[in-house]
Amino acid sequence: MGNREYRLTIPAVISKIEEACEHVGKIARKIGLDDDATYHCHLSVEEVLTNVIEHGYDYAGADKTIDIECTVTANSFVITIIDEAEPFDPLSLPDPDPNTPLLEREGGGWGVFFVKKYMDHVSYRLDHNRNHFIMEKLLK
Repeated sequence: MGNREYRLTIPAVISKIEEACEHVGKIARKIGLDDDATYHCHLSVEEVLTNVIEHGYDYAGADKTIDIECTVTANSFVITIIDEAEPFDPLSLPDPDPNTPLLEREGGGWGVFFVKKYMDHVSYRLDHNRNHFIMEKLLK
Protein backbone atom coordinates (compact mmCIF):
# COMPACT_ATOMS: atom_id res chain seq x y z
CA MET A 1 0.00 0.00 0.00
CA GLY A 2 1.40 3.40 -0.96
CA ASN A 3 1.38 6.63 0.94
CA ARG A 4 -1.90 8.49 1.30
CA GLU A 5 -1.77 12.27 1.09
CA TYR A 6 -4.27 14.88 2.23
CA ARG A 7 -3.99 18.63 1.69
CA LEU A 8 -5.82 21.66 3.02
CA THR A 9 -5.11 25.31 2.25
CA ILE A 10 -6.42 27.99 4.58
CA PRO A 11 -6.15 31.79 4.70
CA ALA A 12 -3.54 32.84 7.26
CA VAL A 13 -6.07 34.07 9.82
CA ILE A 14 -6.76 32.93 13.37
CA SER A 15 -10.39 32.08 12.63
CA LYS A 16 -9.33 29.28 10.24
CA ILE A 17 -7.07 27.43 12.68
CA GLU A 18 -9.87 25.26 14.07
CA GLU A 19 -10.80 24.11 10.57
CA ALA A 20 -7.24 22.94 10.01
CA CYS A 21 -7.12 21.20 13.40
CA GLU A 22 -10.39 19.39 12.70
CA HIS A 23 -9.05 18.30 9.29
CA VAL A 24 -5.92 16.82 10.89
CA GLY A 25 -7.94 15.25 13.72
CA LYS A 26 -10.27 13.50 11.26
CA ILE A 27 -7.34 11.98 9.42
CA ALA A 28 -5.65 10.95 12.68
CA ARG A 29 -8.80 9.14 13.85
CA LYS A 30 -9.35 7.59 10.41
CA ILE A 31 -5.90 6.01 10.44
CA GLY A 32 -6.40 4.64 13.95
CA LEU A 33 -4.47 7.01 16.21
CA ASP A 34 -5.78 6.87 19.77
CA ASP A 35 -7.33 9.86 21.53
CA ASP A 36 -4.04 10.99 23.09
CA ALA A 37 -2.10 10.86 19.81
CA THR A 38 -4.94 12.62 17.98
CA TYR A 39 -4.97 15.33 20.65
CA HIS A 40 -1.19 15.74 20.34
CA CYS A 41 -1.52 16.25 16.58
CA HIS A 42 -4.40 18.71 17.03
CA LEU A 43 -2.58 20.75 19.66
CA SER A 44 0.65 20.79 17.66
CA VAL A 45 -1.06 22.00 14.49
CA GLU A 46 -2.87 24.68 16.50
CA GLU A 47 0.40 25.88 18.03
CA VAL A 48 2.35 26.01 14.76
CA LEU A 49 -0.46 27.76 12.87
CA THR A 50 -0.88 30.30 15.67
CA ASN A 51 2.86 31.04 15.56
CA VAL A 52 2.85 31.48 11.78
CA ILE A 53 -0.14 33.83 11.85
CA GLU A 54 1.01 35.79 14.90
CA HIS A 55 4.76 36.00 14.33
CA GLY A 56 5.20 35.22 10.63
CA TYR A 57 2.38 37.38 9.32
CA ASP A 58 1.89 39.72 12.32
CA TYR A 59 -1.87 38.98 12.17
CA ALA A 60 -1.98 40.56 8.70
CA GLY A 61 -2.10 37.43 6.58
CA ALA A 62 -5.66 37.53 5.26
CA ASP A 63 -4.28 37.69 1.70
CA LYS A 64 -1.79 34.87 2.41
CA THR A 65 -2.34 31.13 2.63
CA ILE A 66 -0.98 28.28 4.70
CA ASP A 67 -0.86 24.73 3.37
CA ILE A 68 -1.37 21.77 5.66
CA GLU A 69 -0.11 18.58 4.06
CA CYS A 70 -0.73 15.25 5.77
CA THR A 71 0.99 12.09 4.60
CA VAL A 72 0.15 8.66 5.95
CA THR A 73 2.83 6.01 5.47
CA ALA A 74 2.98 2.45 6.72
CA ASN A 75 4.78 3.68 9.85
CA SER A 76 3.87 7.32 10.43
CA PHE A 77 1.51 10.26 10.16
CA VAL A 78 3.43 13.29 8.88
CA ILE A 79 1.97 16.80 9.10
CA THR A 80 3.72 19.58 7.21
CA ILE A 81 2.78 23.22 7.70
CA ILE A 82 3.93 25.37 4.75
CA ASP A 83 3.89 29.16 4.71
CA GLU A 84 5.46 32.08 2.86
CA ALA A 85 6.30 34.26 5.84
CA GLU A 86 9.88 35.44 6.32
CA PRO A 87 12.16 32.42 6.56
CA PHE A 88 12.43 31.34 10.18
CA ASP A 89 13.40 28.08 11.86
CA PRO A 90 11.68 27.96 15.26
CA LEU A 91 13.77 24.90 16.12
CA SER A 92 16.90 27.07 16.04
CA LEU A 93 15.89 28.73 19.31
CA PRO A 94 16.90 27.17 22.62
CA ASP A 95 14.19 25.41 24.60
CA PRO A 96 12.87 27.31 27.61
CA ASP A 97 13.97 25.83 30.93
CA PRO A 98 11.06 24.12 32.68
CA ASN A 99 13.07 24.17 35.92
CA THR A 100 13.00 27.97 36.05
CA PRO A 101 10.58 29.13 38.76
CA LEU A 102 7.22 30.08 37.26
CA LEU A 103 7.44 33.77 38.19
CA GLU A 104 10.89 34.04 36.59
CA ARG A 105 9.97 32.45 33.25
CA GLU A 106 10.00 34.56 30.15
CA GLY A 107 7.25 34.18 27.59
CA GLY A 108 7.91 32.58 24.26
CA GLY A 109 9.18 29.25 23.08
CA TRP A 110 6.83 27.13 25.14
CA GLY A 111 4.55 26.15 22.26
CA VAL A 112 7.36 24.73 20.13
CA PHE A 113 8.75 23.08 23.28
CA PHE A 114 5.47 21.18 23.72
CA VAL A 115 5.22 20.34 20.01
CA LYS A 116 8.64 18.69 20.32
CA LYS A 117 7.43 16.74 23.36
CA TYR A 118 4.11 15.66 21.81
CA MET A 119 5.35 14.63 18.37
CA ASP A 120 7.88 11.85 17.69
CA HIS A 121 9.97 13.84 15.20
CA VAL A 122 9.96 17.54 14.36
CA SER A 123 12.02 19.29 11.69
CA TYR A 124 12.19 22.46 9.63
CA ARG A 125 13.37 23.23 6.12
CA LEU A 126 13.23 26.17 3.76
CA ASP A 127 12.19 25.10 0.27
CA HIS A 128 11.57 27.54 -2.61
CA ASN A 129 11.48 30.38 -0.06
CA ARG A 130 8.67 28.68 1.86
CA ASN A 131 8.88 27.54 5.46
CA HIS A 132 8.14 23.83 5.98
CA PHE A 133 7.55 22.77 9.58
CA ILE A 134 7.31 18.98 9.65
CA MET A 135 5.83 16.97 12.51
CA GLU A 136 5.70 13.18 12.60
CA LYS A 137 3.67 10.86 14.80
CA LEU A 138 4.74 7.23 14.61
CA LEU A 139 2.01 4.65 14.12
CA LYS A 140 2.27 2.01 16.78
